[in-house]
Amino acid sequence: MATAVADRTWRESSPETIEADLAALWIDLARQAPVVRALMANLVIFRERPAGERIDLSAPIDDVPVDEVSRLHPSRVIVLHHARGAPEALSPIAAAIGALTFGPPQARYGVEQIAVRSTCAEASLPSIVRRLTLGDLPTSLWWAEDLSQAVPVAALVAMARQLVYDSRRWHDVREGVLALAPLLAGKHGPDLVDLNWRRLTPMRQAILHAVASERPAADTGLAGGRIRHRPGDEALAWLLAGWLSSRLESTSDIRAPVLVDEAPGGNDILTVSFAEASITATMNEHRVIVNCQDAAPFVVTAPRETEADAVASELRNLTHDVCLRDTILALSRRFSSG
Repeated sequence: MATAVADRTWRESSPETIEADLAALWIDLARQAPVVRALMANLVIFRERPAGERIDLSAPIDDVPVDEVSRLHPSRVIVLHHARGAPEALSPIAAAIGALTFGPPQARYGVEQIAVRSTCAEASLPSIVRRLTLGDLPTSLWWAEDLSQAVPVAALVAMARQLVYDSRRWHDVREGVLALAPLLAGKHGPDLVDLNWRRLTPMRQAILHAVASERPAADTGLAGGRIRHRPGDEALAWLLAGWLSSRLESTSDIRAPVLVDEAPGGNDILTVSFAEASITATMNEHRVIVNCQDAAPFVVTAPRETEADAVASELRNLTHDVCLRDTILALSRRFSSG
């Protein structure tokens, strides 16, 4: 499969003629060379932008790998550039449509993208998105903003099977967690996908293995933990703390909460230690190394993947991550209690 966009074709459109303009674009592309229209899902990408900002709807988004995700998981991509604060229920004010083609000439496939600019009341957003999504495909919402400052629109989230976000963007971990908690209150909340949570997988695996090796009742060894993180990785540290807290709550262990603080300098992303279990685990970009008092050290490799790889993998899986949900709810209880 190709590793780069072979061709990127964009045209101005209008909110009323998006579908007709897309159909005409595909016809023109097929006249140039055979191309297969590839569609596996709807992917709605939310971008919050000030009302007065000039936006080139056809330009790639600098800090969001939309094109690469489209290559890895072909979807109808709908990029919503929205300005909040307007009281009126209005239609989008501008639109553009495009197609990306990949692969060699004899095996070319393409994906379509729609970009719209809106300055309307949030109550109008579901109807805007509903007109553009394909009803027989699953829909995921990629919140490409810091949701600790730009709170997700509940009505949009309710339309999606998944809510994809990256807590590495958060400037305020507490506000980010409290913004997510109401979305999980009902029985039909979205499947949360935190790209930062994926980075924590080798650390969680290492801790569970170490504690289980130390004692039969594994979770009881997680009490009294202390987490230190490098600058910029506070959200990752709190995700680990929330996961540990959720494990302890499941065993009715109400001993001292997990402590979190920053460790300036050094290359280690996270270090967690458990006094009761005499275990220390340290994570960097490549591996987690675990030292136990009564056992030999061991290493868990940290897989390397790009942001696009991570997003595409989650879009393919469509699974409900119970551990992440329990982690967010545990953190919500902790932050709500002061």
